[in-house]
Amino acid sequence: MIRRAPLRGFTLLELLIAISVLSLVSIIAWRGLDTLVTTRERLAPEGDDVRALLTAFGQLERDLAHVANPTLFALASNPVQVRLATSGQVLEIVRIAPPDESGALAVQQVFYRVDDGALLRQATPATRALRPVEAAEFSNVRLLGNVRAMRVRLWQPGPGWVAPGQAGPQPPGQAAVPPQGIEVNVERTDGKTYRRVLLVG
Repeated sequence: MIRRAPLRGFTLLELLIAISVLSLVSIIAWRGLDTLVTTRERLAPEGDDVRALLTAFGQLERDLAHVANPTLFALASNPVQVRLATSGQVLEIVRIAPPDESGALAVQQVFYRVDDGALLRQATPATRALRPVEAAEFSNVRLLGNVRAMRVRLWQPGPGWVAPGQAGPQPPGQAAVPPQGIEVNVERTDGKTYRRVLLVG
């Protein structure tokens, strides 16, 4: 007589324990995924702000890297200035424009200002010599939103950091000397302040 081995399977208790363990693992995985999605949704706007801030400072750095030589272009004033306006400080840069098809050198004026809660970059068309420009000719780019104010200081050889209005007038007959660097502080509407020090030229 041939004896057959008894069939073995899972008992009801073993199945209940396996289902319970699987349920616990699923709940833990779901909670982790939910936390990850919530964190990503919370950090996405901050990431957009950081990218916009880096773009704004990067554009400013490129403009300052191409500051026009005051002697070469016979500029009557400093190519990097900070003017006071009713809306706050305005950073004015005279820069060498990207070359056109002919490859001739041209200059353009670039203005950074805070207007209506945004940091704006305004630029004139590229010309061979500086001339008065109508407001309609300006190109306006909104670089950064939720900005309350912008404060700029200039680094001058000798006195060091100089606030707008403290540098004094340019002596007559002396060539304009651009600052060696600038410090830009951007104050956001949430109270955060971002500071960047940039070289000129």
